Amino acid sequence: MENYFPKHPVKFSRFAFLFIGILMIFSGTLIASEGENQLAGLDENSNLLKQQIVVSGKVTDENNMALPGVNIVVEGTTIGTITNADGAYELTVPNSEAVLVFSYIGYATQQIAVGNQTTINITLAPDLTSIDEVVVIGYGESTRKVVTGAIVSLKEDEMTKGAATSSISSMLQGRAAGVEVSSNDGLPGQALNIVIRGSTSISNSNEPLYVIDGFPVPAGVSISPDDIASIDILKDAASAAIYGSRASAGVVLITTKRGSAGKTEISMDGYYGVQSMIGEVERLDFSEVARIANLNYAAGVNDGNPWYNAADLALGYNTDWLREATRQAPVQNYSLRASGGDDVSHFALSGNYFNQQGIFLKSDFERYSFRLNTDRKFGKRAKIGMNVYTSRITSDGTDRRPGSRTLNPLYAILRASPGKAAYNDDGTLAQTAFSRDTQPFKNPIGLFTERENDVLFWRTYGNVFIDFNILDNLVARLNSGFDHGTRTQSQYQTPEYSMMGSNMDWGQIDEIKTTSYLVEGTLNYRFKLLPDAHSLSLLAGGSMQYEDEFGFVADGTNFPTTKTLYYNLGSAENQTIGSYRSDQTIISFFGRASYDYQQKILLNLTLRADGASQFGENDKWGTFPSVSAAWRISEEEFLQSAGFLNDLKVRVSYGVTGNNGFSPYTSLARVGATGTYTFDGSTSTAGLGSDGIFAPNPDLKWESTRMFNVGLDFGLFQNRLFGAFEVYNSNTEDLIIDKPLSGPSTGYMYIRSNVGSMHNQGVELTLGGHIVTAQNFKWTINVNFSTNDNEITQLDGENPILQYIARQPYGEIGEHPYRQLIEGGKMGDFFGYTYRGVLQPGEVYSPQPNTTKAGSALYEDISGPEGVPDGIINSMDRSVIGNANPDFLYGINNHFEFHGLYLDMFWQGVVGNDVFNFKAIAHDQELTTRALDRYSTTNPTGTRPGVDWFANEYGSYVNTEFIEDATYLKLRNLTVGYNFDLRKVKWIQNLNIYVQGQNFVTITNYTGYDPDVSYNYGKGMSNDGSQNSVNRGVDDFGYPNYRTFTAGIKVTF
Repeated sequence: MENYFPKHPVKFSRFAFLFIGILMIFSGTLIASEGENQLAGLDENSNLLKQQIVVSGKVTDENNMALPGVNIVVEGTTIGTITNADGAYELTVPNSEAVLVFSYIGYATQQIAVGNQTTINITLAPDLTSIDEVVVIGYGESTRKVVTGAIVSLKEDEMTKGAATSSISSMLQGRAAGVEVSSNDGLPGQALNIVIRGSTSISNSNEPLYVIDGFPVPAGVSISPDDIASIDILKDAASAAIYGSRASAGVVLITTKRGSAGKTEISMDGYYGVQSMIGEVERLDFSEVARIANLNYAAGVNDGNPWYNAADLALGYNTDWLREATRQAPVQNYSLRASGGDDVSHFALSGNYFNQQGIFLKSDFERYSFRLNTDRKFGKRAKIGMNVYTSRITSDGTDRRPGSRTLNPLYAILRASPGKAAYNDDGTLAQTAFSRDTQPFKNPIGLFTERENDVLFWRTYGNVFIDFNILDNLVARLNSGFDHGTRTQSQYQTPEYSMMGSNMDWGQIDEIKTTSYLVEGTLNYRFKLLPDAHSLSLLAGGSMQYEDEFGFVADGTNFPTTKTLYYNLGSAENQTIGSYRSDQTIISFFGRASYDYQQKILLNLTLRADGASQFGENDKWGTFPSVSAAWRISEEEFLQSAGFLNDLKVRVSYGVTGNNGFSPYTSLARVGATGTYTFDGSTSTAGLGSDGIFAPNPDLKWESTRMFNVGLDFGLFQNRLFGAFEVYNSNTEDLIIDKPLSGPSTGYMYIRSNVGSMHNQGVELTLGGHIVTAQNFKWTINVNFSTNDNEITQLDGENPILQYIARQPYGEIGEHPYRQLIEGGKMGDFFGYTYRGVLQPGEVYSPQPNTTKAGSALYEDISGPEGVPDGIINSMDRSVIGNANPDFLYGINNHFEFHGLYLDMFWQGVVGNDVFNFKAIAHDQELTTRALDRYSTTNPTGTRPGVDWFANEYGSYVNTEFIEDATYLKLRNLTVGYNFDLRKVKWIQNLNIYVQGQNFVTITNYTGYDPDVSYNYGKGMSNDGSQNSVNRGVDDFGYPNYRTFTAGIKVTF
């Protein structure tokens, strides 16, 4: 991308003080100028005061219920107020020609001329499409009516009410077209993974940018869902470009609840429920396991002795290890909130407690949180506000990736033989032994109970803002914020269950402190052009954010006693210690111009320039422009006679966004300690040294995404039917890929370079309908549907295929790649063999001449050195055998109301995604009913191998037999509740009780526990071990999802 800014390192302090100084001088000059104007017009204003009128009244809804918090503004001015808890208001207007504008979310805006009236009571009617509702955009607000980009806005009542979750991401699953939300890890407290309009990076994260109350925060931040007032998702580049280099994966804007004028409102909300496993895989009892194992052993080895003998069977155990390791786990949540205010100040104060036990032993999550949002006006021109949030989170749960698959407790539980006991009679862990055992039995329950993995996370973030109306239409804002977190992870593993092996215990304490500071200022100017049908809004601003991270780790092995756990690391026989620090800075300048002609012709232009410290010396700065326009055709005279058409708007947008989510020192040379060293073009093992990992690249720059979007918004039949249709096309350029360097002469293994490109295109449809709107019965339905097609259009020209970086899950499969990225291919492609069946007795399969045993696995001859089948099965016969990305996503929500009774039913589904069912390789072949289909002399029609899977030669475990269609439809949420009519009770405003089920029903052909699998934890397509969406779609013994049933109550006083 063309660079319009100087190629200098980014310095935080110099630019920060310069920008703030300029803003203060500019603001002071305008204040002084305005003060002179006010003095000059004092006499004129005093005459106007004599004409002022005090107007009062009450605002109610269609059921004659008071509406608190209704905005009332004198048209064309900043004079306004808000109704109190009783719906009453009082406002002083300039004169009898004033027009009052009444607006409230979910209701149609009304305008009333004052005239000679001093009392104005009005009834607001519901606005079925709410085209005047507030939509949060980058650095400001707008209304749905005039939005020109692809933005999804979800209000509190549109998200899952009372859902038993600790994460923001789970509230979005299936709620918005083009937003794919999938399981990241089922461990309590873990956020889901969000991808907006497809993956746009190979080596970097594809998570969107999260902004809470104007403060950018890391993905996966844990806040109480009860604090959220709205979530706005910026999907197209034109909407997100105002956030520049951090917006290529989209932006999620979260607005928390604030107080409003009126009586203080106190609300309490709580629920309690239980969780259980979603799916079951039918397992074999021990007698059947032993029978099949003995048949397979005889077919493969046949040393005359069975694998399980009579003594093993006589032990008499038949343990269901999954049942022993799981539980009916409680989940509970309690919130207390107080809010209120008057015409001068507002406040909202909340506290929350959330506790979730995991369905597996010793995997719990607990959070205490506190939030304070407040603001106060100072005179007619200034307002100061503050948002503060703090939380304390504790969690435990044994490490599931300790370096050995057999020490992963989820793997060990599913692989354990049912013929061994879980507990002795006295409750201690059993150590059952079989005749052929050569090592002591590691009871898999001990991998949960005999390890400590305790995490304590303190986090506090907040911001203070000052708004100053320099002129009636010119507002300056200075916003300053901070985010500080301390995460301490303490681990201990007993000698019997230590990842160190050799009967050696291990303990470690790892602490990470992160700090972020934000300073930004904006000027927003809105004015009418001549004639008044034209209006223009201008925004200019600057932002600086500095992030610092410090890490410290200490561990030891061979402790004198197991009693002290990790509390006395200094007593360990072997001790290590390490630490690190990193920091980064981003400085930004941005602007936006919005033109409006009669709210019919709309045009938006934005431009942002970002400078980031982590990129190359020659490319510190990048620019990110966008343009979007809309035409509200329904406002044209030629459509006024179309009575069925209430709203029709065509939108077109184009924008450029970037991705800068790389480590702070990405462009610099990096070395690591090693047992070898490189000198004079050769590698020596003579002693310790340092080895170059990444070569420096001063020209490294951002990945950039250019997106074109066309949208259509509509409302039909008195807005009973409404929706939006989107088509988009995006191209991501300058993808950062690790290029291997040939030979040791350079001293480095890789250089990180901008060499790739990627294409995404898709269609999105959102439909809503108010099917029934009777006084006592209402039925509303919302449907969303989206597709995305991805293609890798360019990789490193010297290495057009990337396959040997993405590794398979370690363990039985070895280090053969199961991923392949190739020009013309797609993200998420699986790479392996095509399974054709088993070798029959007497059959000869020439491509596999060494495969002679009946029941052996056979594979298709796909290719050879010349690109055509060559009659030999080897690694060249692997091909693309599946893809983890869905063909399309959809969500269906039905809401019914009958008097005070309501029912919410939310279905969510994906179609066409594949999953690599690794569990079926390591688990199902021997211990589940899947093993009954294995070939044997007693089961000659079996379609699955009876010996092995080609001994995993050439990575043959990865084949079409284990790539499964994971299409599913889930009843994600089913809620039944009742709102009590308390109009005659003065001290209670609302009482709601409800029961709810989550993941209530799953319809799928997938043979694993749950088709919504966790992301694989293996190494991705970058060589620094970072995780990314290349790894998705592998069912590899991650923590499974769960079904939840809860009952709750909410009271508002």
